[in-house]
Amino acid sequence: MEKLQQLIETCPDELFEIVNKLYDEKFPKKKKNSKTIFKFKVLGKEYDNDIVTKNYVSFLSDISKIHPYEMFEKCIHGYYMSKDGLSLKQSQKINDNFYVSGYSSTEVKIRHIMNICDLLGISLVVL
Repeated sequence: MEKLQQLIETCPDELFEIVNKLYDEKFPKKKKNSKTIFKFKVLGKEYDNDIVTKNYVSFLSDISKIHPYEMFEKCIHGYYMSKDGLSLKQSQKINDNFYVSGYSSTEVKIRHIMNICDLLGISLVVL
């Protein structure tokens, strides 16, 4: 810390330039209008729509054909799913008994997909 203090006192402009450069490298900013596209393959099916919510809903619908609602409760917080969809923002129907929120962030949707694959021991390949 003594060295850092000395640098701050003697050459603050150079130090801040170096720190800002390092920060930008380690924590890149997303462009304002950029969007994350998450395409993946699970159980031989490709989910390759450019809209993450469509891939998410399609994946959950497919998995719900072989696993009950209770399995999803282990991977998706109740804030993002319900049996009636009434309490959800932008509810998306998965099947007759189950809805998820389409309003959750892309990162949350990706985490749900990965958590389900981990729980079920399913291999997920990012395209």
